[in-house]
Amino acid sequence: MAEMTAFAVNEPFPIPGAIPQREGVVLELWEYNPVVIIQMPGLTREEKQGFKKGFKRYSYLDAYPVACWIFDFPKPFGFIDTSFNARLVNRAWVGNYIDTTEGVKNVLDFYLLDGDILKGIKRVGLEPDAVDLFHDTIRKQLAGDYEPHEYDSALAVLFGEPTEDLFKRGRVFKHGHR
Repeated sequence: MAEMTAFAVNEPFPIPGAIPQREGVVLELWEYNPVVIIQMPGLTREEKQGFKKGFKRYSYLDAYPVACWIFDFPKPFGFIDTSFNARLVNRAWVGNYIDTTEGVKNVLDFYLLDGDILKGIKRVGLEPDAVDLFHDTIRKQLAGDYEPHEYDSALAVLFGEPTEDLFKRGRVFKHGHR
C-alpha cells in the first residue's frame, strides 16, 4: 500500500527536503502535479490573508529556455514569480504531466511556509490554455540544445526585470470570480 503524506497548517512541512532554505518561490513537479512552495520567513497576518484570498490573475511567459509563471496576489502579498526547468525533473513524471490523453492536468498546489512551518495551502485549477503553453515550453526544454550555464544566464537576465514587467510580457489569464 502506498504511503500517504499529511499536510497540516501550523505544523512542520512534511517533506523537509523540499523546504526552500531562503526566502523566495520554487516551482517543482511532483509525481502527480506541479507545486509552488513559497518561503516567507516572518510572515505577517496581512500577507497570510493575501495568500488566503488567492490571486485574481496570473501570467505565463515562455522565455525559452525558461518557463515562467507570475501570480498576482492581493497586497501586501503581491506578485510572485517562479521558473521551471523540466531537465531537472524525473522524466517519467514530466511525461505523465504533459500527456493529455485523459485531459489536461491543470491542478497547481501552493504551499506557504514560514521557515519549516506550513502556514497555508491552496489548490487551484489553471486555464487549460495556460497549461498548454507550459507544456509547449517543457517540450522545447527537453528537446532543446542548451547547456545548464545558458539556462542559468537566461534565468538571471529574466529575473533581473521587475516582476510586474514579466507579468505584462506573458500571456495573462484571469482566475476565480474576481
